[in-house]
Amino acid sequence: MTYEEVVSEIEKLSTEKLKKFTEKLTPTHDRVYGARVPDLRALAKRVAAAGAEDFLAHEKFSLEEKMVHGFVLCYQKLPFGEFSQKIAAFAEQMDNWAVCDCVAATCKAVGKNAEAFLPVLDSLLADEKPFSRRFALVLLLDHYMEERWAEKIFAACDGVKRGEYYVDMAIAWLLSVCWVKMPEKTKNYLAGCALEEDILKKTARKILESRRVSEAEKQNIRKNGVK
Repeated sequence: MTYEEVVSEIEKLSTEKLKKFTEKLTPTHDRVYGARVPDLRALAKRVAAAGAEDFLAHEKFSLEEKMVHGFVLCYQKLPFGEFSQKIAAFAEQMDNWAVCDCVAATCKAVGKNAEAFLPVLDSLLADEKPFSRRFALVLLLDHYMEERWAEKIFAACDGVKRGEYYVDMAIAWLLSVCWVKMPEKTKNYLAGCALEEDILKKTARKILESRRVSEAEKQNIRKNGVK
């Protein structure tokens, strides 16, 4: 499908109500059409199947175009090395949490090739752009949430450049899921970590929002925090 055809499809999927809602929820410099993520996923699958070269090569001007671009990269049957290169380059275009988080969740190839993707992950974690760093942290959350990767996750939290809201929130979100999935390792890490107090408070807040944490444990966190 051509770039123009994809944009036409995005326009058909959009509503003014969702446009206004998305603009309030998702700060971005890009245009917002107002299309649902499931509809964009379905469109991306069609683009990937029909031929995406023209669309992928074209400069993107909207949140929805960029989201479809990321989804297409995930749905195409690319050699893993080529996928890794293209998804890392795509991360440089991100300027909002919605594209970042939705595309990260769709990168199933990362979970299937977790070891091979580590050099790319490290490069993203070291990137100067905050949404590249957030992308790496959310990839860890979505595709590395196993005890064998615990030290990698904690090292990423320690080593990544912090101090920007969407990066700090990604750390808190990541650690809150670690708290549920591998509680003992996470508690041990938090007890001795050097994370800023603000991030620890954000982590506590994310844990308190979880339905998978007992009320007794939540009461303890409210009283003592997570460290």
